[in-house]
Amino acid sequence: MDKSILKLYKQVLRAGNQFKDYNFREYVIRRAKQDFRELKNNPDLNNKVIQKYTTELEVIKRQTIVQNLYYQTNNIIEQKQCNI
Repeated sequence: MDKSILKLYKQVLRAGNQFKDYNFREYVIRRAKQDFRELKNNPDLNNKVIQKYTTELEVIKRQTIVQNLYYQTNNIIEQKQCNI
């Protein structure tokens, strides 16, 4: 895998981890892993995935800022994980 693609992948994962909401965080991480795995199996998708996630990265960054401004409480799933 190309270094620029790997760098983009890491940036997307880091940005996804910034979500305080469990559902958003897990969705972003799961989709990124799935798309980049497909890229590993089909190198012809390089340009398509790079373009998609370059724009998606900016959207994710904006959404984390907005969501974290208005975030209220932890989900039940997150509360149960803290109690274990």
